[in-house]
Amino acid sequence: MPRKHFELNSDIAKLIDKYNEINDTDFNELVNKALRFYLVNQMSYKDVQDALKEADVETSRYVDEAMRSSMGDINCNY
Repeated sequence: MPRKHFELNSDIAKLIDKYNEINDTDFNELVNKALRFYLVNQMSYKDVQDALKEADVETSRYVDEAMRSSMGDINCNY
């Protein structure tokens, strides 16, 4: 997979430093999980399904869980 370059703003860098103090997490793993969570919650269910048609079982399970939890958030907003 191609590498992407980005720059962290100072607030995000501080949050990551604090998170790493609390949890022993690989930075790449953290970024991938955070981006996946954000993108799945920003995209429609159909778009997520189309993008991950040939995804592995773990990714499919994660997408289903994320979509169910985001629907709960939608129902709570009045």
